[in-house]
Amino acid sequence: MSNSKVLIVIPARYGSTRFPGKPLAPIAGVPMIVRVYRRALKVKGAHRVVVATDDRRIVDVVQASGGEAIMTSRRHSSGTSRSAEVAEKFPEFGIVINIQGDEPLFPLNGVRRLIDEMQSTPELVMATLASRKVTESELRSRDVVKVVCDLQSNALYFSRSPIPASRDRAQGTKGVLKHIGIYAFRRDFLLKFPGLRRGRLEQIEKLEQLRALENGYPIRVLVGNCAPIAVDRPADIKKVEKKIQKR
Repeated sequence: MSNSKVLIVIPARYGSTRFPGKPLAPIAGVPMIVRVYRRALKVKGAHRVVVATDDRRIVDVVQASGGEAIMTSRRHSSGTSRSAEVAEKFPEFGIVINIQGDEPLFPLNGVRRLIDEMQSTPELVMATLASRKVTESELRSRDVVKVVCDLQSNALYFSRSPIPASRDRAQGTKGVLKHIGIYAFRRDFLLKFPGLRRGRLEQIEKLEQLRALENGYPIRVLVGNCAPIAVDRPADIKKVEKKIQKR
């Protein structure tokens, strides 16, 4: 069925305050965006993989490696709206997976679980991943997003603060879930998402996924034990290379 076909979109922006040109940064000799693209090709159940970018240099590098890349508007404020622009060009895909271009070691099984969940639950419009593996420093870091869920595994809230917080004892990591920024969308909802009202919570936390919750749309959270390393700063490259060498 066409509504169960899966498109993976990898948004990649050249400009970055903390790490300009990040998608093209070499990781063990291979540009990071190429590593993410090649890994996405390994996702079982995906029918097409496309890089969405605002810079011709990224397009050239991806295409030179045999991959598919599309130029998108420079006006996008997030990877989600960039992914929506691409999804609009491909109406034959009913499910869109958004994998950030700075996740060279994203969990293959986790993405496959997202696909299965979306295909088996037609009423679900959005889903994401979380990990039980959280360090004390990650718990305190405002760069690491935490999530709490209800009994149906739907997100109650995402925050940069430690949640849930214990009132009666020292905060530990037990029961804390670290959000992994990979999303599955029903295509129709993804096209609608950029136009949804930005609520107060999204503006305070600077977390785009809160827009769905504030507008009454549930987000299913699939929990696992993966602990991928996202590349936020140049120093993270060495961490990724070290993990690749171990593998």
